[in-house]
Amino acid sequence: MHGAPDLPVGVDQTEYERLRRLMWASVQRVWRGDYEVVAGMDPWSVVDEAWASMAAQQFRCSGPFPVFACRVARNKAIDALKRAEVRRLGPSLDATRTDPEGNEVPVVPMQPSTASAEDEFFEAQRLAGITQAIDYSLTKLEKLVFLAVRVDRKSGAAVGRELNPPLSGQRVGQILAGAVVKIHGSLSELEGEALARLNTEAASRTTP
Repeated sequence: MHGAPDLPVGVDQTEYERLRRLMWASVQRVWRGDYEVVAGMDPWSVVDEAWASMAAQQFRCSGPFPVFACRVARNKAIDALKRAEVRRLGPSLDATRTDPEGNEVPVVPMQPSTASAEDEFFEAQRLAGITQAIDYSLTKLEKLVFLAVRVDRKSGAAVGRELNPPLSGQRVGQILAGAVVKIHGSLSELEGEALARLNTEAASRTTP
């Protein structure tokens, strides 16, 4: 976004950056990490569009604002997928296509998840926490091992052979275990902070 962003009451620049990370995580959950760009938009562009949409409505929402912000980002991510599908198939998501034998096959439109906004928010919190833990809590070696084994699905032995100096598969497993412990610790702290924040916001709405 260009220039200083519009912010709702009670949200400073630090909170704005935190919310953007959570909204990014909500987009990534919808796209499942399968796409870097959808309908000409990357995840951060979707976040910016969602924020601009909320600002245009003066940030009106029911319930905790972070939960609402993640829901808006999620809906924008779904919209981007639908626009990409329209471009691929033509003017209607209900159109038909043909299989290799020439038979018409109806296209099933994508349906949004029925998970509650709070569930989606906490899942976004979790993904954002994992991302933050990988970036800030792990050493360079732990990060390399974690991403190679858990994301790239390489075996510990294969990862060990690629390191310089090489390590045994057993040692790679020990490094991975330590990285997972760090990530779980970071997630526990994040989820506790998120729950406390939601409880505080709920209490403030009921206080006369």
